[in-house]
Formats: sequence, structure tokens, C-alpha cells
Amino acid sequence: MKCSEYLWKYLDLQARMGKTGGWSPERTQGELRLAMEANGDTRIVSDTTGEAMTEREARSVLGRNEKALWDAYRDGSRARFALIVTGQQVRDDAYHAEQAEQEGEGK
Repeated sequence: MKCSEYLWKYLDLQARMGKTGGWSPERTQGELRLAMEANGDTRIVSDTTGEAMTEREARSVLGRNEKALWDAYRDGSRARFALIVTGQQVRDDAYHAEQAEQEGEGK
């Protein structure tokens, strides 16, 4: 599943369970992982490159854009939500490409 879809489901679960007892972020992550396993969809992939991502990497995208992502989620705007996630991943991809280039040049 794409990172944007994973994060939407994460926020959706967090929002729904927050009303009935306030799950911790760790519990929400664990419950989402169980749901993904039950559906046979255990991989998270980058929206930009399609490369596999860890839950930690996906949650990092959330952490750096949390307010904007919550705003898009509350507005029900999946398109804006995906655009925010994709924008962060484009910036991350550029950063990693630059790092690889510098390592290749021996800097």
C-alpha cells in the first residue's frame, strides 16, 4: 500500500479510537499492522518511487507534516492528503539523491 494510504488509515484509526478510549500511537500502529496482515497487504511503498518503506519511514513523513495531514484528513480531502505526502517524499528523494552524489564524489 502506498505511504499516503497507510498514513490516511493510521489517522483514521487514531481519530476513531481516540473517541473511545484514546489509543496510543504505538497501539494504533500495531492494530493497523494487524489489519494489514489480515488483508495480506503488509508492504508500505513510497508514493513517488514505489520502493518499500518501513513503518518508521512512513511515520516520519507524518511527523514532519502532522498538522497539514490532520487538516486534510479532517476536511476529508484525500487528494490534498496524498499531495502533502508526495511532496514530502519528493523532497526526501532529492535529499537522498544529493547525499548519494556527494558520497560518490568523495565529499
